[in-house]
Amino acid sequence: MVKYSMLLNHVGIINKCKEQAVQSYRDILGFEITKEATVPQELSGQLFAVSRDIPMLVFKRDGIKIEVFVCPDCEQPSPDFRHIGFLLENFSEIIERAQQVGIELIIGKIKEKTVYFIKDFSGNLIEIKRK
Repeated sequence: MVKYSMLLNHVGIINKCKEQAVQSYRDILGFEITKEATVPQELSGQLFAVSRDIPMLVFKRDGIKIEVFVCPDCEQPSPDFRHIGFLLENFSEIIERAQQVGIELIIGKIKEKTVYFIKDFSGNLIEIKRK
């Protein structure tokens, strides 16, 4: 088998509201908004089967890029196992900031293992671990 290098380029997610996306990814997780654009109707129809212009925000931090597509009427599947996972140096600070603005904290425990997720305002799951 021939091996080729591969790097993760970005993650794309849906959010229902631009302001809440900014609050989640910039204000709480510390990403910087590097681009605001619109995916034109023709392209969004071809790629995502959505026949309208879709606003998009691009957030970057520490080599991670997240494309957030703002679509108020797009629904998340249920159950939804999709998530992004981050290793954080400021784990407790992130939890505190999330709780201050009403972002849901989900804690799963089994034996000695504890798993933490926050759920952004549009229901996207973000796993957070201490670095």
